[in-house]
This record gives sequence, structure tokens and C-alpha cells, in this order.
Amino acid sequence: MAINNFKILSRVVFVCTMSLAGLWNSAFAVVADNIPSSAMYSQLEAFHGHVCAGSIFGARLGLAAKEALKTAGGTGKFSAQYYELSCPVDGIQVAAGTTYGNKALTVQERGEHRLVLAAEENKLAVEAKLTKRAEELGLKSRDLRKMAKALPANAPERSQLEREVEEIHSWLKGAPTDEVVIVTAVNMKVKAISSAR
Repeated sequence: MAINNFKILSRVVFVCTMSLAGLWNSAFAVVADNIPSSAMYSQLEAFHGHVCAGSIFGARLGLAAKEALKTAGGTGKFSAQYYELSCPVDGIQVAAGTTYGNKALTVQERGEHRLVLAAEENKLAVEAKLTKRAEELGLKSRDLRKMAKALPANAPERSQLEREVEEIHSWLKGAPTDEVVIVTAVNMKVKAISSAR
């Protein structure tokens, strides 16, 4: 009997801890205009291992989609589908809370930076994509980073390139959501039929 009580107690403690973590997470998730806070970006850097345009993209896509789906009345567990196995996946996990671990994230390798976030209970869904400007800046930061890494660590040119990368990252992190992400409602029945083909 004591073992069963211990199992029950440990599960209750786990659920309470995760609930508090969720409250804490949502408390610092958004500063304004669905822009992730600096605390979320710090959490993302720790999770992803470094700062890059891709992980920032994921955070912006994930948070914008989550907030849009909540606003539209999405209920139940949210699940995500992303169409590129790359750095944005980590940003989506942190910002939207849809992780591989909770089986709420799947990735189809199609080479598209596109997120579909769906509410499982009432089947509402939104699609989030990057704006052309955001995609272009992401590619530019990647190219600049490669150029910087090819230079000696103490080269002035490297410092200049790294500053340019930082400026791009700062813009991607703090620009108004509509300058980085485009979110639209999608019809889940249409998506289910088209993905079955």
C-alpha cells in the first residue's frame, strides 16, 4: 500500500511541478505583440546550444502560431507539424510547447519553413510561415557567419561580420511579428486529404 501511495504522490508532485513550470513559462513567454521575451530566448539558447537565425525563426513561428490558435479558440492539446528538419524545430519546441517528448511535434522533410499548429480537441489549425524579408535575413546571417568562421579569431573583419550577424539576430528577435511571420487559418479536413495523396 505504501508503494502505491508513493507512486501516486510522485505523480501528483510531477504534475504540480509541470503545471507550475507551464505557468512560469507562459508568464515570461510574451513581451508584447507575440514577441518572445529575453528569458525565452535564453531558454532557447540553453536548449539549442547556440544562437542562430534558425532557432529564432522557430521561436517566432511557434509563439505566433500558438497565440493565433488560442485567439481563434483552439482547445485541447496543441500539435505541430514542421516541414524542415533543422534548427527552427528547437525554437518551436520551446515557444509552442509542442515537443518530441510529448509526441506533439512531427517533422516532414520537405525543405519548407512552414509550421502547422492544430488544436486536437476542436480541430482548429493555423499555418505560420516566414516573411520574405525574414527568410532573406536568415540566409544572409548564415552566410556571414560562415565567412566569419573562415577568418582568424582576432581578425577585425571577423569582428565586423559577427556584429552584422548580431544585428540581424536582434532584428529577428525583436521585430513586430507581422514583419517576421505570416499566420493564416487552415482547414484541417483539406490538409488531411491533401497530405494523404
